[in-house]
Amino acid sequence: MRHFNLLALSLIFLMLVTSCKNSNEDETYPNIITEMVDLYTNDQGVSEKFVTDAGVSFTITNVQEDLVPNAIYRILCGYVPSGESATIYQSQGVYYLRDSTEIAKTDPTGVKSAWRAGHYINMYLSPLTQGGIQYWGFITDSIKDGHAWVSLYHNQNADPLSYTQPTYASLPVDSIKGIREGDSITLHINTFNGPQTWDFKK
Repeated sequence: MRHFNLLALSLIFLMLVTSCKNSNEDETYPNIITEMVDLYTNDQGVSEKFVTDAGVSFTITNVQEDLVPNAIYRILCGYVPSGESATIYQSQGVYYLRDSTEIAKTDPTGVKSAWRAGHYINMYLSPLTQGGIQYWGFITDSIKDGHAWVSLYHNQNADPLSYTQPTYASLPVDSIKGIREGDSITLHINTFNGPQTWDFKK
């Protein structure tokens, strides 16, 4: 099954946030949960379910059509659950990082946080942009004695450093070859403030 991110193909759920209110002024907005998820499409290109990093699966009540059939999209999802179903109110594409070791490049970026969840190392980044296209991936620097050192691949691609663009990325830990469950992973990111590292377990 192919894995896609939504920065190349926008996922738009045609629901206005204001529709969460009814005519009663005392009615509050629903309690929206926001987290990264994997969204699955069926063979008709319709979004049928998403799975959280904790492994909880929800059927989507407000499906989106015209997506790639039998694909997985990585998104930051704002949703309201109801039993085994959920309504999506907002979504943002997440870069699904692929091995870019052969074209290693580590242009600096801003970093808000990095954390381990499910099968991923997730990152909240804050690159500077002027609206151009930048490229992201990961680099396997070295692996020794059950420890992998990886870097964030970032190609600024001549995009001028203008304003901050909140950006999310996920590194699937199973894509790091040569390590097993319980081994150590050190993530290196070249930031505007110098190199930073985070330590995780597979």
